[in-house]
Amino acid sequence: MNFLVACFIALLVAWIATRLMMVWAIPDVPDAERKLHRAPTPSSGGIGIMAGTLAGLGVFYLWLPHVTPDMALCLAISLAGGLLGFFDDRAALGPKIKLLILLTLALGFVIFGPRLEVLPLWDGMSWHLGPVLGGLGTLMWLLVIVNVVNFMDGANGLSIGSSMVGLIFLSVVCGFFSFTQNNPAFLVTGYGLICALACAGFLYWNITGGRIFAGDSGALFVGLTIGTLGAWAGTMGVHPLSVATCFLPLLSDSLLTLVWRARRKANLLMPHADHVYQLAIRNGQSHLHVASLYWLGSALCGVVAVRASTASDTLICLGFVLCLLPLILILEHRRGHYLALLSKQAGE
Repeated sequence: MNFLVACFIALLVAWIATRLMMVWAIPDVPDAERKLHRAPTPSSGGIGIMAGTLAGLGVFYLWLPHVTPDMALCLAISLAGGLLGFFDDRAALGPKIKLLILLTLALGFVIFGPRLEVLPLWDGMSWHLGPVLGGLGTLMWLLVIVNVVNFMDGANGLSIGSSMVGLIFLSVVCGFFSFTQNNPAFLVTGYGLICALACAGFLYWNITGGRIFAGDSGALFVGLTIGTLGAWAGTMGVHPLSVATCFLPLLSDSLLTLVWRARRKANLLMPHADHVYQLAIRNGQSHLHVASLYWLGSALCGVVAVRASTASDTLICLGFVLCLLPLILILEHRRGHYLALLSKQAGE
């Protein structure tokens, strides 16, 4: 019952705080071609997600008073990222400065927090990475996922909504693992569900007409929450590919677009509108329609992650591949289709 109260508090506080930010936040002006909104819109709605998560975890800790150092570090790194995003929403720090600060935060987590030093391959086989390779792998995961959530935050509800769905399924994966292995992975379950419900409180205002954006405060906070919880779960024995599968639609679009732009020698640090979801919206698809497809993809991948995680390492790897290959085919097919339509429109 206490945990349900914590979840409700997270949802309610996020709902209220996001509504307040609609009055107080600095508007995001559509002053760049990559931006898909037409009117100045309040940003930094991520403050509502941060407030809801903090409030929910506060109640959660009253019920479960032994806060572990790893849990506290996960929250501290995520909050620091959210505050970085808030200042970037207000002052536009620039991609290089923001990346440097994110790198510093990720290094702090790797040095003082849990590192994934053993990578399960298949049944009976593991790769012992050691502290150096494990630290580099954990660092790469943190930087990739936080930037993926940020890159995909260009359509109402898409990134935060997909992250919410992924966090729910990650929580279920960790809950099953904790039950079967009798370890503290249930802490990730509680934390993840509270953050997911805080995202839901924000999404109420974001989905209904795009009245407020998450901004970098939301994208960086949620991205680092996923990254730190995923790394923490991995050190407790949850398979890293189970974690990645829960967020595979976001990862696939972002990384495929990165490869596509690299092949065309584009500046990878510059903002752009080349993601598949952006191309879909530029071709007339509604934000909600596009976002709902990514939510559905995240849910389907989450179901596979949960089912495979209760079986074996081999099935987890197979489930990851079976989710990844269709996503690659679908996304690249849609990219080609939307680019052809845009090219035809430009020629008319």
